[in-house]
Amino acid sequence: MPAQPANLTPWARSGLALLCILLAVSVGVRIYAYRKSESVTAVWEAADTPVDLGEGVLLSRSVALQRSVQVGLCRTPVSVDFVPASPYAPDPSLVGAPQPNDHVFYVYRGWNLGNLAAATSLNVIYFARRAYARLAMQKNPAADDLAVKIIIPAGCDVSADKVMIVLRSNLRQPPSSALSAAPRP
Repeated sequence: MPAQPANLTPWARSGLALLCILLAVSVGVRIYAYRKSESVTAVWEAADTPVDLGEGVLLSRSVALQRSVQVGLCRTPVSVDFVPASPYAPDPSLVGAPQPNDHVFYVYRGWNLGNLAAATSLNVIYFARRAYARLAMQKNPAADDLAVKIIIPAGCDVSADKVMIVLRSNLRQPPSSALSAAPRP
């Protein structure tokens, strides 16, 4: 003899109906947000999102390449690389190939993350920004971010903050001033 299914109580029926309504509203809001963002996404992706170096200095991604920065009394220049701030990108520790006694620092949006567990800090920042973007139904702002990897040679006693100050001042100077200062034959 087959058993008959138990009837739902009025509270269970109203709870199930409420869950179905919330699911429908959630799907509707996501469809609306997706359709609205299609036109904005094309403009966002076409734009060259700049690299934020802190203190209001933005660098175009097209010129965010490896640089050598001469700082203070250091005999050899400091190497500055731009690495993706995403756990899905290549390992940032492999970029730049520091020597065994060199000091390595990471700077993200002007924040000096230090050298111990900097990759973990970048991952935490990435996931926090991604979670906020999901909750606010925005494009992931951390997907295209770059962090600055600074390799200070051994024997050079300078801080990462000092390197960033010199880098920012070098980027603020117009490149034509160096050309105009050169003597003409």
